[in-house]
Amino acid sequence: MRKKISYVLIFIFAVLSLSKAEDLDGYQLFDKIVLVVNGEPVLKSDIDFAKEWYKISDQKAVEDKIIDSILLYQQARKTGISVSPNEVENAILSIAKANGFNDLETFKKELEKNGISYSKLKEFITRDLVANKFLRFYLREQITKGVVEGTLEDVKKIKIIFISKNREDYDQVVKKLQKELNKNNFSEYATRYSDDKFTAENGGLLGEVKKGDLAQELDKEVFSHKEGDIFKVDTQEGTYFIYIVAESRKLIPKEELTKEELEKLKKAYDLYLKKLREKAVIQRFE
Repeated sequence: MRKKISYVLIFIFAVLSLSKAEDLDGYQLFDKIVLVVNGEPVLKSDIDFAKEWYKISDQKAVEDKIIDSILLYQQARKTGISVSPNEVENAILSIAKANGFNDLETFKKELEKNGISYSKLKEFITRDLVANKFLRFYLREQITKGVVEGTLEDVKKIKIIFISKNREDYDQVVKKLQKELNKNNFSEYATRYSDDKFTAENGGLLGEVKKGDLAQELDKEVFSHKEGDIFKVDTQEGTYFIYIVAESRKLIPKEELTKEELEKLKKAYDLYLKKLREKAVIQRFE
């Protein structure tokens, strides 16, 4: 029997390396901007924290790791993928327990004693959890090829159009789509108007989702609609127009993969990150 490795761990890629609190002793906050990734600033305090947290001393290597995490997080948010506060808290509690602390309050006090920002830790954990969840979703198609064991689940193939509240013509575009959008022009309008450029390139196609893949407000609406429906969902970031292209039941694999399968997914992961970087606007400051 070939050795199995936890499916969840593939996507971590050492993202959540466990660090003793004393290893971060002396950490201080700085407010100098070091990077800007698609308009999102990265402070020197982020770099310093990441060096200790990821155990990477090389400046460029840690910057690249942060850039990849931010790009995945940004793309996840555009496609409606998020994690709940409870998921974040459970992840931090697991890290606390792995470092000898049985509750979050004690862990927080120890962090504060060593000059470590709990909010910074929470920010890193949230971003990495969202990024990893998105990767599991994005690479699922390759994982499910040839699957013979797993759980039979309801899946929906969907297309999306995301209109960001940051755009100047937000109200105008939303009204236009509400009035004119239908299944025949959905792909055309997605390519023309969607602020999620990756799905826009494919006529808005996000792919197959199962319950729990998307942010709660989107997940609830997607699984309360049927094949052929087009509907609107308003969120804090903007408005989603969603088209249920098809629905079916599919075998979702167990969360275990072989080493050979991991290598295949690692290549797909690297290729996807390369595409994200090519489309990104990244500024570095001395």
